[in-house]
Amino acid sequence: MSILLTPPRGLRVDKPHLVDFGGPLRPPLGGPVQTLHRLGTRFALDVTLSPLRTEPYGRQFAAALMQAKLVGARILFGQDRLAIGSPGSPVVNGALQSGTTLNLRGFTAAYVVHQGQFFSMVHGGRRYLHFAASDTTADGSGVMALPIFPMLRVLTADADVCEFATPSIEGSLSGNEVAWQRLTSPFSDFGSFTITEDE
Repeated sequence: MSILLTPPRGLRVDKPHLVDFGGPLRPPLGGPVQTLHRLGTRFALDVTLSPLRTEPYGRQFAAALMQAKLVGARILFGQDRLAIGSPGSPVVNGALQSGTTLNLRGFTAAYVVHQGQFFSMVHGGRRYLHFAASDTTADGSGVMALPIFPMLRVLTADADVCEFATPSIEGSLSGNEVAWQRLTSPFSDFGSFTITEDE
């Protein structure tokens, strides 16, 4: 089970980026460029923290980081002032879905998911981060066929929970995640670290 990292105070700067295993195939003799799409495109998040007061916040955050290095990390994925509203309790509507459209149920009637709005789908205890590829509105019963990016990386189970109100990214830590500086004043500087989705 991953560790939820919740920096309690101070400025947090996030830099999300796409991890793409495909790419352009450029022929050496001037032919057309072909774009290769591979299953497994996912996200990573670079996090930079301002210094935390060592007692108790720095001590607690250091303990969480060291545990997360071994068992995995999770952090809330910011929506940049997007008014998320009340999405309801959306879940996957049907097992064994794949591709770039996700059938969902349990939305508040007529709820609108906006293009670029992120959500995390929880499958088998792991979160998978996606975003809406276009504006889509739930019907009066709270059902929606949502175009998503990237494509699904696992076959869904019926009723997998989808977190639209508080999406998060889950994966492995890299960077300055198990070292920090104790400053002259009673603050700890954790610098930057990266969470990359494992699947």
